[in-house]
Amino acid sequence: MNTHESIRNMLALAAAGALSPQEQLTVEAHTRTCEICRRELDGWSVYAAGLQGLPQPAAPADLIARTQARILHEREAAAERRWNGLTLLSLSIFSWVVSVAFWLLVRELSGGMLVVLGTNLVNAGPWFFVTFAVASITAAATALLVRNRSEIGRVL
Repeated sequence: MNTHESIRNMLALAAAGALSPQEQLTVEAHTRTCEICRRELDGWSVYAAGLQGLPQPAAPADLIARTQARILHEREAAAERRWNGLTLLSLSIFSWVVSVAFWLLVRELSGGMLVVLGTNLVNAGPWFFVTFAVASITAAATALLVRNRSEIGRVL
């Protein structure tokens, strides 16, 4: 890009007064010798003057306070979602650890036989199926309680 084109790209900014003092001097020096750029700069100056005459919208007085409050609320909600997820994960891990420990204890105390309805519950398959079902029901109930608590908080 040659000097003329680079100056021409800066004309709108020069008319708006958005250039550095050095750039502004460069544009002014060029427009003294280049009729095309001087006319274009005059056109941009008319636009800039017209824009300065337009009314400036005023921001509501409490805009910053409302924005800060909303950001804080969203951060709190995100932190609560993270906490709920970590709590659910921790409880899931804890339930599996307790299930395995209790299975080992029952198997040891019962001598490896605990027959209910013709099924030896101390075998790994039936034991973990039953504990998985109980843990799933408990997890679903917990998830519903957490969701309802979050909805109540949004209403209040």
